Order: sequence, then structure tokens, then C-alpha cells
Amino acid sequence: MQGIEPKIHTSLIERMKYYSDLIKNSKHECLANPEDAHHMMIELNELYEDYLNQKRNLEKSIKKYREFYQGQQKLLTPRIRQLKRTRK
Repeated sequence: MQGIEPKIHTSLIERMKYYSDLIKNSKHECLANPEDAHHMMIELNELYEDYLNQKRNLEKSIKKYREFYQGQQKLLTPRIRQLKRTRK
């Protein structure tokens, strides 16, 4: 599973801010609207925060699964050994 590198996200946000500043400070009429760049940054940040929350939840689920798996394995191993001994 691939994740989103924080430095890639930060780099893109910085480039978007720079782009927005260039548009605001430009003397030429531009096709781009500075508000559009701002909205894109907000949406990107929201998506990144959502990704981080889901990643934390996934990590918690994996940890719970491992703990349960290990607990069940510890319970089953002696029972299997005992049954093997009694079958002989």
C-alpha cells in the first residue's frame, strides 16, 4: 500500500501558494482567478487530512487484528498439541 508523502503534499501546497501570490501580484489580466487557487489549496488540505485520519484508523485496525490473532494463536497452539498427544 502506498501512502502520501508529507513532503510531497507540503511541496504542492507551497507551489499553489506561490502561484496564488503570482496571480494576485500580476499586472496582467489572467485567465486564472486567485480564489480558485485558494479553493484548490483548501480542498487539497481537506483531502490530505481525511487521508491521515483514515491512515490512523487503518493502523489501529491492523494493531487490533494482530493482537487478536496472536491471542488466538496462543490459545490454539497448546490445545492442538494436547489433542495430538491424546490421539497417539
